[in-house]
Amino acid sequence: MHFPMTQRQEQFLAIAEKLANNFAMRAAEQDRTGAFPYENFAEIRAAGLPALPVPVEYGGWGADLLETILVTEQLAKGDGSTALSFVMHLQTIGSAAEKGDWPPELFASLCKAAVERGALVNALATEPNLGSPSRGGRPQTIARPRYAPDGKVAGWVIDGCKSFASMFPVLDYAVISAALEDGSGEVGRFLVAVDARFQVDEPWDALGMRTTGSHTVALRSVEAPPHALIGRSAPGATKGGGNAWFTLGVSAVYLGVAAAALDVAAQYALERTPTALGRPIATLESVQRRLGQAALLLHTARTQLYYTAEQWARHPDRRSDLASSLAIAKVTTTNHAVEAVDHCLRTVGGVGLTRALPLERYYRDVRAGLSHPPGDDEALMILAQETLQRIRKQPLAF
Repeated sequence: MHFPMTQRQEQFLAIAEKLANNFAMRAAEQDRTGAFPYENFAEIRAAGLPALPVPVEYGGWGADLLETILVTEQLAKGDGSTALSFVMHLQTIGSAAEKGDWPPELFASLCKAAVERGALVNALATEPNLGSPSRGGRPQTIARPRYAPDGKVAGWVIDGCKSFASMFPVLDYAVISAALEDGSGEVGRFLVAVDARFQVDEPWDALGMRTTGSHTVALRSVEAPPHALIGRSAPGATKGGGNAWFTLGVSAVYLGVAAAALDVAAQYALERTPTALGRPIATLESVQRRLGQAALLLHTARTQLYYTAEQWARHPDRRSDLASSLAIAKVTTTNHAVEAVDHCLRTVGGVGLTRALPLERYYRDVRAGLSHPPGDDEALMILAQETLQRIRKQPLAF
């Protein structure tokens, strides 16, 4: 677990660490006001980081999943909100490059924009009534075909509403899922440029991850040319899918937030010297136990997360067997991160509840990890069903 292990990883992490240090200086005030961190994303673009997951053949950096997770965790140590927003761009391009299911020219155009001008993209699929598409269901956002005189589809007009549109204030492109009103009963995915036809319907105002800009957005007569259609599928086809780039990417964010909390708690313990004690509280066994417990939780989570990412990148022919491993890594990482930050807050005591330290922000931010799919209950059901299926196939003799 001693990363970086390659020169590439070292180069990527150096860039991320510099950015994270800058983010950290602005994070508290942005969290307090809820202001979107425009300056953070200007620096991300200036560093060329939107090209991180873009394949080398398109001029990108060609980072694999493990390298991307390393960068994401480091960014999150500076500001969880920025890292969570940006990971949506990373996972959208990374998973598309991996699956190879986009029309080649359409994917090439997106990659070119990311490399040449730092264009940012996010897949907007969640809706107020639908919830996450990972649960199945048909979107209420619709795409109506426009027909040319020869009867062919000349374009699409999209209307609807998307929630949790993270990074919306700086998005250049959005991948929109919409029910196709062409008689097929299918759901289409479109790559469209974000413009004035995307309007904020409900501003983001949350307990944690307050500056992700995850607004609820209304789409009013958004036009998409025929070539903007990425693909089409039956409703609910994404249910239970194994998008490692999303699942492990968001997990890395919360690992980074918790790692930052541990650093703050340890520094506070070294510096805090109560008059009654006469020495730093770091010398107390009770404090060391708390810090040790947090460190153990994060080491366990990091091992699980990195190992799963490495296996996913190294063995593409075995990815269908790794679906449960993705769920395990996500549930382990997010729950361990929550518990670790709790230990850090207990270590510091009452001052940790104030804004004198960033722990209260970390405490709020890290809990958002529990809301991303797969949820704990869903993951446990997956594991239980796999276990029962295995025993059905090979019953025990006793």
